[in-house]
This record gives sequence, C-alpha cells and structure tokens, in this order.
Amino acid sequence: MKRTQRICGGNIVTPDGVIRGGTLTIEDDAIAEVRSGPAGQAQPGDIDASGLWVLPGMIDSHSDAIEHEIFPRPTSCLPMDISFYELERKLAGQGVTTIYHSFSLWGDNRSNEARKNASVREYVRNIRELKREKHMLRHNVHVRFEMTNVPGAAYVERFLTDGDIDQLSFMDHTPGQGQYRQPDVQVKYIMEKQNKTEAEVLRQLEERKNFPKVDQDELIRLAALARAQGIPLASHDDDTLEKLDRVGEWGATISEFPITMEVAAEAKRRGLHVVMGAPNVLLGRSHSNNLSALEAIQAGVVDMLCSDYYPPSLLQSVFLLHGLGYDLPYAVNLVSRNPAIALGIDGLTGSLEAGKAADILLVGLHRGRPMTEKVFAGGNLVCQMAYRPSMAVSSK
Repeated sequence: MKRTQRICGGNIVTPDGVIRGGTLTIEDDAIAEVRSGPAGQAQPGDIDASGLWVLPGMIDSHSDAIEHEIFPRPTSCLPMDISFYELERKLAGQGVTTIYHSFSLWGDNRSNEARKNASVREYVRNIRELKREKHMLRHNVHVRFEMTNVPGAAYVERFLTDGDIDQLSFMDHTPGQGQYRQPDVQVKYIMEKQNKTEAEVLRQLEERKNFPKVDQDELIRLAALARAQGIPLASHDDDTLEKLDRVGEWGATISEFPITMEVAAEAKRRGLHVVMGAPNVLLGRSHSNNLSALEAIQAGVVDMLCSDYYPPSLLQSVFLLHGLGYDLPYAVNLVSRNPAIALGIDGLTGSLEAGKAADILLVGLHRGRPMTEKVFAGGNLVCQMAYRPSMAVSSK
C-alpha cells in the first residue's frame, strides 16, 4: 500500500514559477502531483504549509565541509563516521538534500594531512562504505585533482575505474595564476592559515612554482576515462581564454569559479556550466579579490551556486538574490535544477515536478532570514525545526 502525504497551502516554487496556496502530493519516495488550489477535504497526515515557501531540496556540487568536520583544528583528527553523521545532520538543517563531498588530492608534498593521497583514498573508501547504508541525504564524492600531484594521477584512475567518485575536477594552484594571480593575497592567506612568517611563505611559494605538473596528454586520458564512466568533469579557477582552450581539450562540462568576467562569459558562451560560490554572493565579493558572484549573476553568466566552504550560504543566497529583485524560481534553480542538470541527476531530483524524488524544503522567514522548518529527502521527513514565534521557546 502506498504511503501518501500532502503538503497543503504553501507557495510552491517550480522551475518556471510560483504556485501560491498550492498542494504537493508525495507517494512513497516521489512527488506524485503538484497542483494549484486547495487540497479539498483534509486528510490525516496533511501538512499545513500556509505562509511557507515550498522549495526543492538543494544540491551542493562542491563542499569542503567534510574536511573541516574531520579536522576541526589542524591537529585534531576525528573519525570519519563521527564526522560524516554530524555533518549530515547539519546539512539536513541547512536544506541540502544532495551533497558532493569535495576531497582535494593535493599530494604528499603538502603539510595538510587531509589532502595527501593516502588520506583521500581512505576518505573516498569510507564514504563508499557509508553510502551503502540508508541516510538522511544523498551523498556523493567529488575528487579535486591538483595538477602538480603527479603520483595522484594513478589514484584518480583507480577512483574512476572502481566507480568510487561522482564528480572530478582538475585544478592548478601554482602561485601567480588561477585563484592567486595576486601573490600578496596568497601570502596573507597562508600566513594566517598556517601561522607562518612572510619569509617562510615566500620560500614555500617559490618552491611550489617549480613543482612538475601532470602533462596535458595524461589529463586528456583521465578526462576520457571520466566521460566513459559518466562522471562529470569540471575545471577550476579558469583565468584566461587559453586555459579555456585546454579545458575544451579535456571535454570538461563545468567551469568552477572563473576568475574574471571575460573568462566567465566565454565559458558560458562555450556551453560550460558556470559555477560560483554562494559565500561570494553573501559577502558581495570574492575572498581572493577575484570575480564578484553578484556581478557575474547580474551579467547573466552564472548557472549554479555551490557552498564551497560554507553550506549555510546556499539557502541564504537564494533569498538574498530574491531580495535584490531576482525572481525566486531563478534563484532557486541556481541551487537545485541547474546543478542537477550539470551533474546528470536531473532525472532523479532538482525540481518539484511529478515523478521526481520527494526532496522538499518548507522554508519560513524569521526576522527576514530564510529558515528551514521541514526537510524531506526521498519522501522522508529528515529534519524539523521551529522558527515561528508561536512555536519558539522564549529566551526569558
């Protein structure tokens, strides 16, 4: 017998518009119907969403949050299972129903233990094992391959052939280009992050400039293997049109964090899905003094937002954009439908349409800020919180 639930009276955000006071019906784990108007005679189990926004669950294509959960301090390493479950609870409350955990495969010549080859291999294996159980969210793996990690190419190949990852990106953090075209920004960042002197950082960066890189033919081979496995490939920090030419040789379909408006516009013209960081939207600027996400959105060159390093930024960015005058369906698509299309999962999730997975958010406004009140993943209520005054505990 089918399990039926109805969400009644909410403002349902579809890919193309808003159904005010509509009804959404869930049967088992999928959306059965989205309709305008009242639900008719009340049924046991109906959910009153009056005054709330009904949104699709958000899809985060690039999140470093799991790394920060494992290493809350540089010298404090927590077990993966604890980190995984604690992060899952946070993500559910933030409205993320599909997460791509991003692991940086930087190599063994770096001090960050979480980004060494053997560590990433272990993390990917752990996620694979944990995914076999039932969870609150949809968990996927995004491996970010640093081009100066020559031995890492063998790890990437194994991940692909074993079917262990769901997204791959190629990145190059060699000083003087990409994200850190302005050397002083990178120097300041490393000094603060690693508690080093300016002289120590300058020596470190000089060494990095001389690191060998995986050659283009090897990257093309790995890219072809990813395509054969149906794994989306992304570029990272594209800063020149020449870099986009190399991206084209890889056959990448996603451009993460283009550095300039010129490059972002050209990436869009070439048919790449352009990704910007939601924290950039909230801050109104790039923390690396690169392209402003708000300016790129205004120019119409952004397809999707990711949380990068701060998952709460996704929902907050949607409503910030709406407050700036953007249609809510447009803003919602940036964190749901568009990522689903780019990642090849739009047949499963990403929008409130009949036949799609019942990944659904009920969102209210609390002091003008969006807050999740109910979160469904696959038709299951995985999170419920109270932010309306009548439901809140007084602080007195």
